[in-house]
Amino acid sequence: MMAGIKLIDKKGSTLHDYPYRTPARKCPHFWIINVTPPGPAHCIHRCLYCYAREAIYSNYSAETLIYRNLPELVERDLKRINICPPISISNVSDPCQPIPELRTEVKRLVKLLMGYGVSFAITTKGDPGFLLDLPGFISYRPKFIAVTIEGTADILRLLSPAAPSLEQRLATVHRLSALGIDSLIRFDPVFIHLFQALYGNALLEKIEALIKDFAETGAKHIVSSTGRLPRKSVGPDGTSLWQRIWSVIHSQSPEAAARFEKEYRYERGGTSQGYLLRKDIRLAVHQQLRRLTEQNGMTYATCQELSAAESDSPGLVHCERFVLPFTRKQADGRFQAIDECTANCHVTCRNLTRPPCGRPELASPRPFRTGSLR
Repeated sequence: MMAGIKLIDKKGSTLHDYPYRTPARKCPHFWIINVTPPGPAHCIHRCLYCYAREAIYSNYSAETLIYRNLPELVERDLKRINICPPISISNVSDPCQPIPELRTEVKRLVKLLMGYGVSFAITTKGDPGFLLDLPGFISYRPKFIAVTIEGTADILRLLSPAAPSLEQRLATVHRLSALGIDSLIRFDPVFIHLFQALYGNALLEKIEALIKDFAETGAKHIVSSTGRLPRKSVGPDGTSLWQRIWSVIHSQSPEAAARFEKEYRYERGGTSQGYLLRKDIRLAVHQQLRRLTEQNGMTYATCQELSAAESDSPGLVHCERFVLPFTRKQADGRFQAIDECTANCHVTCRNLTRPPCGRPELASPRPFRTGSLR
């Protein structure tokens, strides 16, 4: 049974970037706008592997909390900056959950962003169709929508049973693509041992069929990872994400669970720390997935866990393919895309004294500072 819904005010500015600081960072600079606090009650999908359910700053309210003042906060920030990063909606909960109050607030936010002319992306397992009746939404550029699909229908029933089905998610991507909206699929996380547990020697055949299904939606790009799992729990139930994934694999195949336990190893470095699939196996998995993806006419990239040189299709400006540039404020207060900007500043504009935005201090993997945007 879904918890009650409560609209709350967010305090302070929303203006912040991904926390990554090392050259291994693969994410462009983004202004991350979360539409709820992190915490288990604030996303009804309740996916088994979700890191945001038990982030160290999670809100464990029994009610589903939704921010009701985001457009006002964002507009205040837009008025005090002159260079605007692309915006990511939303990283700690799904912004397209079938909750009327949430969709109302997301719609208000997207309308504001389009009114100001800034770049944005939406990541969801849900249906963003409620946004299609916003005047100009379909043709608005620059934006893209990413739909997360972790595996086959069997795998979705184990990992994200409260989220939309495989058929619904594929239909969403197909609809968006048919409308000309830039769409990608996050094949993420891919727990290869769960594929082994369910399908044994037929796992590659299942993956090949799945990627063919992805291609038939009209999606142009796939981003993938094999997961980064902590073995320490910070939540009230005392179980870690690693334990949850091990348990679901073990329920299908104790042998596959034993391989999972052996082959996910602790790594420190890159952009974070945790248990990752052993590097040689991880590399082989991604190279196979890339081959299948490219054979089906799409491009491929990994999320954080390998470098672009090791795993990504050539020629991508960053791991999400579609360019969301920084935008510059014009005399009327609206923003306009900066030509030749990728927002992947520490890669595209490294060592440039005169980058397209005129702000060489942004060409760093460190999160942007608000002062650099003024």
